[in-house]
Amino acid sequence: MKNKHLIVLFFLHLLCYFFASPALAALTKSGDSFNLFSDINWEEVEFTFLGICICPRPPPVFFEEGEIYEYWEPFLLIDTVSVANYSPFMGSGGESTTGTIADELGGKNKSSDAVSIADESTFFQAHGFLIPLMEGMCARDDFGAWWSEYDSMWQNDELAAIITPEVALYANKAMQLLCMTDAAAVNVGFPLDVMPWCIGSSGSTYPLSGHVDNDNIVQASNTVASRLIFKLCRLFMICDPSPICGCEYTPIWTKSHYKMHTARPALRATYPIGKAAKVYDSGLNPPYQGEKGSNDEFLWVVFRKQLCCTCCED
Repeated sequence: MKNKHLIVLFFLHLLCYFFASPALAALTKSGDSFNLFSDINWEEVEFTFLGICICPRPPPVFFEEGEIYEYWEPFLLIDTVSVANYSPFMGSGGESTTGTIADELGGKNKSSDAVSIADESTFFQAHGFLIPLMEGMCARDDFGAWWSEYDSMWQNDELAAIITPEVALYANKAMQLLCMTDAAAVNVGFPLDVMPWCIGSSGSTYPLSGHVDNDNIVQASNTVASRLIFKLCRLFMICDPSPICGCEYTPIWTKSHYKMHTARPALRATYPIGKAAKVYDSGLNPPYQGEKGSNDEFLWVVFRKQLCCTCCED
């Protein structure tokens, strides 16, 4: 009997060593690559015809008639990852080992200010990929992609304030307590655009970095994805489609124009920015592997509310 116990303990020790090895940690981060047909909630597009429009055009045309359409366009994919350079969108990457630069850049629950596990914030790197699937009807002047591992401001809260000087107005308890109002509104389907410093149940928009003071991994991932949307707006990389005859850049975002859903580790329903994760996180992030990807590695599909005149697609 004693020998049997020793054998069991030996194999348990061997398994612990095997699963704790950095080499295996890299191998376990894998998943299905993104599929345009099955990984987007296409029922959310919701085309609506609103009437006829007349838009100004350059001479000698001067004006042009068209039709007004409103719909939700899946236009952006966002990775939020705990392993630097891993991409749920591609289902690969991020083969980091302890002590490397990649290990220093990425990591769930890593914070330079943490002195104990209880005080640590959740940290995610984020990647943005534009997917111009529906540009034929409403073409917009969006630019490029984003990879936060090479963005020093994403790693440091103080540096992030360089592009958000207004954070000084909101970094106090009174303004943060007001975010409870936005959280209540978001969870009944109406984000408050007049409170751009709030992300509903996800907390504060600031700082525009990967650090989030929330130990709920799914909610923290939602926060980071939302912050990346805001950052792309601030850097004039996303053109907001509110004018019928064109688009305008919004360095202060309009939250109600965006909604999103997870595609990795599993597919879930679409909700407004800042929806409480408890609504959709059941079974979303299992201990090891989700339905379509590794745990703690998320892929978000972002929809943008489009409103345009078909005459002005050029």
